[in-house]
Parts: sequence; C-alpha cells; structure tokens
Amino acid sequence: MATIPSTAEVEGHYDVRKGAAAYAPIVGAFGALAVPTVTVLFTSTPPHTRLLVTMATGLLVVAIIASLTGSIGLAAIGAERDETANLPPAVMCIAVAVVVSIVSVLAAFEVLAAIYLPTARTLFSIITGVGGLAGAYFTSFAVGDSYRTGPRDPSVRSAWLARQWIKDQASGYKQAQRLAILGAIPIVLAMAARVFIGHLDPTSASVNTLVGVGLLLAMGGIFLGVQRTAHAFADEDQRGVKAYEAYGTTLAVALYSTALIIFLP
Repeated sequence: MATIPSTAEVEGHYDVRKGAAAYAPIVGAFGALAVPTVTVLFTSTPPHTRLLVTMATGLLVVAIIASLTGSIGLAAIGAERDETANLPPAVMCIAVAVVVSIVSVLAAFEVLAAIYLPTARTLFSIITGVGGLAGAYFTSFAVGDSYRTGPRDPSVRSAWLARQWIKDQASGYKQAQRLAILGAIPIVLAMAARVFIGHLDPTSASVNTLVGVGLLLAMGGIFLGVQRTAHAFADEDQRGVKAYEAYGTTLAVALYSTALIIFLP
C-alpha cells in the first residue's frame, strides 16, 4: 500500500484573517443591541432594585465598549494581507474582549430576570455559563492551525518552526483541546455550585469589581491584541503564539465567566 511521504503538504486549515473579517460586524452588533436596554434601565429604576439595576447597566456598558472595540480589532486582523505568525495570538487577545461582551450581555439578562422573573434566575445563570464555555472554546480554537502561519520561505521555515511553541498540526490541535478543557473546568464547577449550593449575594463592592474587571479585561485584550499585530522587521523572526498568551487569554475569559456565575443575584 502506498504511503504519503512525510514531506507532503498537509491540506486544509483555517484562515484567521477571513474569520476575523466575518465576525467583526457580528460582534459590533452586540453593542448596538445593548444601547436600547441601557436606555430603558436608566428611565425605570424601582428604589428596591437600584443595586441590581446598577449591575445590569454596568454589565451592558461593558458589553457595548467590549463589542465595539472588539469589532474594530477583528477588522484590523481581517485587513492583513499575509498569514503572519502574529495573527493567532492577536486574535486570542482580541477574543477576550469579544467573550467579555457576550457573557456580560447574558449576565445582564440574568440580573433583569432576578428583578422581574425571580424564579428564572438559575436558568439564566446557567445560560451565562454556557456563553462562557463557548467563549473559552472559541478562544482556544485559534491555536489549532497556528503552525500554518509564519515564514513562507522553505529555507527558513523549518528552523523557525523548531523554535516555536506550536511546531506542527498534532501539537496545535492537542494544545487547543487542552485549553478548551482547562477553560471549561472552572465554569462547569461554578454552574454546578450555582445549581446545588447557591450563590453569593451581590454587594456594591462586588458589582463595582465585576464591572471594573470586565472593562480592564476588554481594554487590555484589545490593546494587547492590536499591539500583537505589529509586524516583524526584516531582520527579526516572526513571533508565533506563546504558551503564556494562549493559556492567559483562555483562563481570563473562563475565570471572568466563573466570577459572574458566582456573584450574579
């Protein structure tokens, strides 16, 4: 039986530029959808629910900022002409803002459910957790085909790959699976605790902390992601995704989602 030579070109991979360009307008729409809800919350604040209304409004504002800046960051990735090695880690950083936007919107719905539909609070907290699971998974997904990026010149590519964290397709997919599982663990545990144990009642301090951390994660992810799109100079190596970048971004979105599940009313 004929075998495929080890030097054969592996066919099929995801182009991170096209994906980012396609997702940019979708992500930007989250911000537009949250604006009317913020307006309604500002005009109807029953005295006994002011803390919860503050929490929902703060989360929606975080979603607006994260989604709008995230869409701009993804559009910048989509404008790239070449599949350079800096793009996968840049997408992972920008994905932090995108996931923060998604889970913040879902968490705001849970807060509104606590005000108007108290019996549905647990359901909406689980929905928030599911959003966090999806976000952690898609953040880790960028690692899978990251080995296909980098120098195109065969004379330098093999030596360049040998110095990278992700050296081939097998290691890329293996690390992506590890990241997805690692990101899912704290979220699943928080969801289970929410169902079988309960939750912590929100306070002014916890509300301010959740909103503030969400803003920091969103803006930090955008800043690092845009900075990561900087191209290497002629005498420099392209900088592929690093282990600390992959694990840091995945854990950031996973732990933020976990904190929301725990502190939602």
